[in-house]
Amino acid sequence: MKTPSRREFVRIGLRGAAALAAVPSLGAALAPRPPSSVIGGLQIGCMTWSFRELSLAGALKNIADIGFSSAELWNGHLDPLKSSDSELTTWKARFASAGVKITSYFVDVPADASDDQIARCFEAGKTLGVSSLSGNFNTDLLPRLDQACQKYKIAVGLHNEVYNPPDPHEVGSAARYVEAFRKTSHWIEATLDVGHLYADGDDPVQFIHDHINRIVSVHLKDEGRDAKTTDYPFGKGPTPLVPILHTLRALHFKHGVNVEWGVQNVDPVKGVADALAYIRHALAQTG
Repeated sequence: MKTPSRREFVRIGLRGAAALAAVPSLGAALAPRPPSSVIGGLQIGCMTWSFRELSLAGALKNIADIGFSSAELWNGHLDPLKSSDSELTTWKARFASAGVKITSYFVDVPADASDDQIARCFEAGKTLGVSSLSGNFNTDLLPRLDQACQKYKIAVGLHNEVYNPPDPHEVGSAARYVEAFRKTSHWIEATLDVGHLYADGDDPVQFIHDHINRIVSVHLKDEGRDAKTTDYPFGKGPTPLVPILHTLRALHFKHGVNVEWGVQNVDPVKGVADALAYIRHALAQTG
């Protein structure tokens, strides 16, 4: 069975409230600060969704212990619509104390989101100190999202999923990205999931070449084009991860490139650690 999406996890409330209720004091012991995970000029990080079965405290510990110095925060761990400014500030400090920078914030709003709900996501992003929000945004929201981006000076990265059949109100393909870009200002960008884009039949390397200036975050995974769009350990599937990494490096991509672990029945700690080792090896190569 395909791993449930972020949206499905949020809808069932997986550990979100428990993670907030269990926020420890800032004086609690933390793992030693990780070394920089800037590799070959790329800011390699980890999406906290990779540890979706854990509380945010557990996810952060694993991310720091494995050696990441940046992360994208998933709203299933910290929901902007349910979290106070105090909770957001506490977690921002907690990440900083662990030596992990929050580079972007993955949020989820309904297709019929109110202006207040949209504003709250941007206010939460501002409190966390991120420069971009990611999400599976319904494209009917784009005009209001664009306005909010310009007000708060925070970009939105449209995250692509695999939709079968295609959903006319969601971003799945390269063509849907291009359509969204044409209708919006430069504040509306891409949180490019390279595995999903490959699984959907597009070429992620070509997309990066064509739209590098409209990409604000990258999700790395190795995904197949089979009917189940199977996730593989890095390097074991068909997604062209090495050319993707080399292209991002050659084009001097300066935003977060985040491991997103979705392989079933594999320890995510080992899987994410192996993914980071794979990335280090790939970027040690010329090309």
